[in-house]
Amino acid sequence: MTAAELYSPEDDGSLTDPGGLYALRERAIPGGRVTIGGFATFQTVRVRVDGAYRDGRVSVFGDLPPHGVYGREDDPQINGVFGRVDFGWLSRFWLTRTSTFEAIDDSTPQPGLLAEIDGRRVGLVDTDGTVSADGVPQLQVIWLGAGEPEGAGWAPDGYGLFTKFVDRSLVSVVRRVEWTAIWRDFTVQIAAIRDGRAMIFPTRNGEPPVGAPEVVLGGNSRSSNWSAVVPEEELSLRGWTLTESPLGAGVVATCVGVLRGRTTLMAQVAGPHVAGEDPVPAPGSAVIVKKDRGDTVTDEFVLVERSQYFWDWRVTVDESEVTDLRQITATTTWQGETYPVEGVNDETAQVYLNRSAVDVTETTPFVYSVRPVERHALPVDSIHW
Repeated sequence: MTAAELYSPEDDGSLTDPGGLYALRERAIPGGRVTIGGFATFQTVRVRVDGAYRDGRVSVFGDLPPHGVYGREDDPQINGVFGRVDFGWLSRFWLTRTSTFEAIDDSTPQPGLLAEIDGRRVGLVDTDGTVSADGVPQLQVIWLGAGEPEGAGWAPDGYGLFTKFVDRSLVSVVRRVEWTAIWRDFTVQIAAIRDGRAMIFPTRNGEPPVGAPEVVLGGNSRSSNWSAVVPEEELSLRGWTLTESPLGAGVVATCVGVLRGRTTLMAQVAGPHVAGEDPVPAPGSAVIVKKDRGDTVTDEFVLVERSQYFWDWRVTVDESEVTDLRQITATTTWQGETYPVEGVNDETAQVYLNRSAVDVTETTPFVYSVRPVERHALPVDSIHW
């Protein structure tokens, strides 16, 4: 069995319903190592799970209640509590499995965002997805096979590949592949490779290489985050990481559009504004196209720092380059009351209702509304480079 074939959809259930403490243990695998982390509910509190501890309990962090916690360590600097709890007290798991391999070979999947549908591996444009005109959540998938795609619904995009839209319900787990390499003595991650060119970014913030015109800084003038598109032959490949996690709720309470045949989040560029005040649109007709760090990206995107710990990929284009702008909203019922969905956190499996975070499993299926909009109705984004 090759490293790339190590996991199959049969393992997906353990990310939301692990069979026991053994499923959370760090372990060696052929050519690498697996770690498990994520989130779960402990005595009605959503907590971060950091794997199995050597005493046979689960390491957790969060606003832990006073009872049932072993080795409690309060940390006022980060407003939380570390501790260990019995596995049986945890429920509503939402775990991520990270497999790190020491070498790249011919069996290693290319960097990108992947899923399994009906036994076939496909690429995903992103995990946010879109919603059809009749209110059905969808994902846009990418044909990865050689030659013409099989089945109906495929259409060429603006990048020389074929994509189609599928019901979001067909995908339960997503897989992100990133390669690690050395470039100009810097350790970098490879987000994508296409036509012999690689999109790279550093594994941690730091000053970019000197005298490297390929490097593009992301964020404000104080940011040391950067990305670049470089020839693949300039990279010394080291290893790769496979990250597997449940697919969350996706796009709600935002706007999407189509750029070169692919649907993604879109916003207006913000003009100068005073800190603390709501941003206002900048003059002109520019649109920001946004993707999360683990989404499938093409080489026009730049990695931008949103905060000390969060980044996303962005490119600014003219509104004439985008089509099918649509605003998506949703409602759901929780504890007998119907609320507009203000947002979701797909990392923790929570939804924001009335400014509160609620476990998404406690809500009814979302009811979506979709309407076409013009550029001036897009949200205003204050991060621009």
